[in-house]
Amino acid sequence: MRTYNSKALRIEFAAPWVKCLIIAIAFFIVSVLIYLLPPNNLPIDGVLLKCNRVILSISISLFLISVLLRIFFTQAKQIKHMIMIGLYYRRYGNPLCLRDGEFLPIIKVKQLSNTKFLLTIYAIVVNAEILQKLGVTVSSILNRRYQRFAVTVLNTDVALSYVQYTLEDVTIDKSFSFYSVDQMKPVRQTVFVVQKGDSIDLTTSGSILVAGKTRSGKTTGIISILIQALLCGRDHQYSQITIIDPKCAELSVLPHVVTVDDDVEATAILQSLKEFEAAMRKRQRILNERSKQIGDAVHWWEFDMHPSFLFIDEYVACRSLFPKKAEKGSDYCLAAFDNTLKRIVTMGASAGCFVILSIAEASVDEGGLPTMLKNAMTTKILFKPTLTEGRLIWDSLKLENFPERVYSAGDCWFSSTDGEHDDVAFCHFPHMRFPVYRELGRLLKEYYGESADGGVPQDGARRENTISY
Repeated sequence: MRTYNSKALRIEFAAPWVKCLIIAIAFFIVSVLIYLLPPNNLPIDGVLLKCNRVILSISISLFLISVLLRIFFTQAKQIKHMIMIGLYYRRYGNPLCLRDGEFLPIIKVKQLSNTKFLLTIYAIVVNAEILQKLGVTVSSILNRRYQRFAVTVLNTDVALSYVQYTLEDVTIDKSFSFYSVDQMKPVRQTVFVVQKGDSIDLTTSGSILVAGKTRSGKTTGIISILIQALLCGRDHQYSQITIIDPKCAELSVLPHVVTVDDDVEATAILQSLKEFEAAMRKRQRILNERSKQIGDAVHWWEFDMHPSFLFIDEYVACRSLFPKKAEKGSDYCLAAFDNTLKRIVTMGASAGCFVILSIAEASVDEGGLPTMLKNAMTTKILFKPTLTEGRLIWDSLKLENFPERVYSAGDCWFSSTDGEHDDVAFCHFPHMRFPVYRELGRLLKEYYGESADGGVPQDGARRENTISY
């Protein structure tokens, strides 16, 4: 069928191998009926016998052809056939609102892996705007052996000539389970795993925004990133992992974690931000000098630099600790904190310095996350997500194919501007089957016990070293 027909029979949408099998059965029945005719001892009996042999041969041939067609009826073809029935057959509601005589949209399906397919529907009669709303419909059309598949990503061609749907098995658990901290050591210091097939590539992404309510698993997810960074060790170019816990909670008891002073002042927090910014500027100067020497731009990962992270747990709570106005002769105020953080977020990625902000509510209201920071942080993660919270972080169009469901701790929506995860997708951070905080504390001690000149810095402070070329 090339055009829509509201009176089309179901048999017209049958798979090619089914049609071939039906014809083979029909020929076989005719052959049996001829064979059962009583003999008349007439010359015509010989003709009927020869015809019967021909019909039986055709039946057997068609049966073998149907078997071959079924064997070569790949999973991609099965999904394509299922989608065609759901969109073209009138008894499924005509979701494309087609009229009799209109051309049917061209459908193509490509298998990307055993659990992932790419469906493309071309906008011939139906415009791309209607196709963009088909995500839930396509998911519901997939049934039987493909009932576990659903649309996870939807992309529209720039010229609006087609819409692509990524179909994935949403029941497969892609999460890692680590029983030893050593298993988490990354292959490269620039790529940190999230789950099977998904990772954060620091060469193409920037700072990280993590949102989620209490007990959503966001702190554990962030720790999995920090552990991978700590396992890479320090470099000779002022790399550091700075953790700030303004709540004085579990993280605050770990070594080298910055928290509030005894008088509940945040002077140490502001000082740690300044030190991180100073290290960031030193790293950038090193890269600039190297670029001048070779006459071309040098990226931080090409110069064997390791990433630096500034993690602020509960950003809103941290921000509330600072007074709005500074005392005379002091810069201890909210503006100093905000401005320093903005400089690190916007300028740090080129020097391999990244910020991880943790917030409980994905709000941009007063007292929440400033819009400028939200837009500047290119990797966004929402734990135990809801559509309401998701729309505060991402464009609502990117969440059209995400139905409301109950998520458990560690489940999240994830996106990053690395060219592979630009669309929001479901992820689950690694299961760490070991004492997480104990291992994090040990790694922090080892991390700050390393230095370029072999000495042991005092209180985690990094002695400056001279970089020679």
